[in-house]
Amino acid sequence: MDFDKLIEYELELSSRTDNGNRSVHVLQDTSGSTRTGVGSTVWDEGIVAAKYLDWQVSQGKMDLRGKTILELGAGTGLVGITVSCLQPETTVLLSDKNELVPLLEHNISLNKPQGTVSAICLDWCIPEHRERITAAPDLIIVSDGIWTKELHSHLADTLARLAGDNTSVLLAYETRNFEEEAQFMALWSNRFRFHDIKPTDQHPVMQSEDIFLFSGSLKN
Repeated sequence: MDFDKLIEYELELSSRTDNGNRSVHVLQDTSGSTRTGVGSTVWDEGIVAAKYLDWQVSQGKMDLRGKTILELGAGTGLVGITVSCLQPETTVLLSDKNELVPLLEHNISLNKPQGTVSAICLDWCIPEHRERITAAPDLIIVSDGIWTKELHSHLADTLARLAGDNTSVLLAYETRNFEEEAQFMALWSNRFRFHDIKPTDQHPVMQSEDIFLFSGSLKN
């Protein structure tokens, strides 16, 4: 991958972190030159999800220290890398298709994570890939993962396989097709309970009426 052809995106953090981080930097492919698909672009729902986590931590409403976080379909890694920069002692695993792993690894190197962060290949459509996650994470992040209905059943199955009793799931998406999105939520509800995250709990500026955040966990 020719990183010289990519464009840098910078996300400002709400407050200075313990190791001096003031922003997160990732490269993205807005022209399609890398032929890696839509995952190599920073999308608005990823920005909203990252700023939600940043805001919650900066306001003392969320403590991620010592937590294990898995981002599915990480793309550029913006959300997961943001988490890794916020608090110490986090273990963040960014995952996506094989062709996006070099971009994830490069974007990790552009930042100063306080915890441990790495990237692996995990394709939702290949059930064997789920075996690469050997322990249930504390938090699973999915940003813009339901944009096409062909992925819905694979994502729902992957979440059910990887989540444990104490796992929280953060789902973020921009509404594009209400009927298809409702179909995924119905599918997700078979094994998960969830609720929407209100605008009052999100970053006061970096939010949108077209972007929805949900928090979910396995049903008992």
